[in-house]
Amino acid sequence: MAAEFSRELGVKVHAGHCRIASLGYRVGGSLTFGLGREMIDEKQRSKGHLAKGECKALKTDRVRLRLGSDEEIAVVRWVFQQFVVERKTDVEIARQLNRANIANHHGRPWTYIMVHSILRNENYIGNLIYNRTSRRLGQTQVNNPDHLWIRSPGVVSPVIDQGLFARAQKIMAERYISIPEDQMLRRLRLTLGRKGKLTTRIIKNAPGLPSVACYIKHFGSLRQAYALIGYQGSRDCNWFDERDHWSEVLSDLAGQVAEALKTDLGIRLNLTDDGAGLARHGHRKIISFQVVRRMARRTPNHVALWRAHLRKERTKLCVFLRLKDSNKVVQDYVLLPAAGTAKPYVTLSDDALARHKAVRVDTVNELIRNIKARFTSSSHAAPAKPTRSNKRRKSSLPKTKNVRARH
Repeated sequence: MAAEFSRELGVKVHAGHCRIASLGYRVGGSLTFGLGREMIDEKQRSKGHLAKGECKALKTDRVRLRLGSDEEIAVVRWVFQQFVVERKTDVEIARQLNRANIANHHGRPWTYIMVHSILRNENYIGNLIYNRTSRRLGQTQVNNPDHLWIRSPGVVSPVIDQGLFARAQKIMAERYISIPEDQMLRRLRLTLGRKGKLTTRIIKNAPGLPSVACYIKHFGSLRQAYALIGYQGSRDCNWFDERDHWSEVLSDLAGQVAEALKTDLGIRLNLTDDGAGLARHGHRKIISFQVVRRMARRTPNHVALWRAHLRKERTKLCVFLRLKDSNKVVQDYVLLPAAGTAKPYVTLSDDALARHKAVRVDTVNELIRNIKARFTSSSHAAPAKPTRSNKRRKSSLPKTKNVRARH
């Protein structure tokens, strides 16, 4: 009954919002550049403009859409002029605005997404649109069809001519061409025949070929698209297939370390959500575990090299599992204290271990023994709390029989 009441209440609230939007009033949502909000009472009298983060307090009040300053309106017209007449892209327009030191309505630099939202907004031709997207409880956001939109024309004075706005929508619609998946694979196969190989750069620069993101969206990954046309790239991607296996290895190792610390030292550490670390309840991660692949070298005479990428959240101890040449089996374990370097990675070659004050062990038992020794030494090195002396200090005031005078 509670779930049914919540569903009925959501339907009623949505219907009320649609009715208010059909009357030409603003219902929630963020504004784009060059637009503002004005609060009015039940008699259509203005009660002032609403700043960012402010909202009306009375049920009888309503919010109307209003134009911004003249400078902002001039920027909006310039954006449409550059896009439609000069045929500049969203990225080029954003770069020119940033070079001119023109901040957006949030006070931040421009991006192509902000420019694209301006070009698609019908508020600049006087229309108010509502219910373009919807999100059911616990579900993802979906785009509603055009016949479900609530459109209120003539709500605000138009900034852009209707013809100029229509030309901008036509240009954006012609950018995105929907082709079937078999045609996408055919074009990819033709590109492979011309270039002899396929890379993300070749796909990006090939004319008439969909983007890399489009292939990933339709086929799951570029590897899946390559497999459908019978092509295998030169890059070794077996590591992606083995990530689940190494995640289980890290979880098992972290569990063994946690059990040993709890049994021998009485230290209780919990496994983190990613399964690659140990932390106290409600605290930051203390020990992190990471698998490090051996880097491919041009000649076999080169020194073996491993490069571990450090996470933003630094831990007290880092345990690295160095793999062998084939990156299939663990070679040894490296225990590294909290890294003080500002670099995002650390080199784990045999010569660099001493520089990083790292310890290399061959077995899991030796690794657990070293971790327990570090926790034991840290507990012994903890400074003791200063004890308070029970002796009273002698007062420097002269003794007197009068208690009130002594006080």
